[in-house]
Amino acid sequence: MKITKKEEKKTPKVVTKVAKVEPQRNVVSLRDMMNKMIEESFWDPFDIVSSNLSMMPEKKMSFPKVDISETEKEIKITANVPGIDSDKIDIDVGDDYISISGRTEKEEEEKDKKIYRYEREYGEFRREFSLPVKVKKDEVSAKVKNGVLTINLPKIEEEKKSKIKVKAE
Repeated sequence: MKITKKEEKKTPKVVTKVAKVEPQRNVVSLRDMMNKMIEESFWDPFDIVSSNLSMMPEKKMSFPKVDISETEKEIKITANVPGIDSDKIDIDVGDDYISISGRTEKEEEEKDKKIYRYEREYGEFRREFSLPVKVKKDEVSAKVKNGVLTINLPKIEEEKKSKIKVKAE
């Protein structure tokens, strides 16, 4: 697993992929998708754009699902990455964002093997999130255990403001 520190400011972007379009399926779920987008825009300050896009059928499987939490000392991100080796995961941390990317590779197929169902996806994935506070990029840690990636981003302590009493003369 590689963690890269980025100094430049970068605006989060969503990586898209081309997929087969099924109009009848998309029209049926359009109302549900719009309702969910409106609802999530009020409850998901970290990732409004990419979480809304992940509802689209061609996006659902591309992005690993994540949880983001914040304590007094750190931001913690957990992502489901089952079957992905840690050396196939890259994490970039910038001034105001984090990017998680990686790839899954297809197993070599046997010549005479019959396939009855083919559901797993292979290829590259990428998630980017704006960070609500600045983090200590040199102290970011990440590990994978039982198919769950955990990233700990220690927060930079804010300067404590001091109040100055004005004396009257």
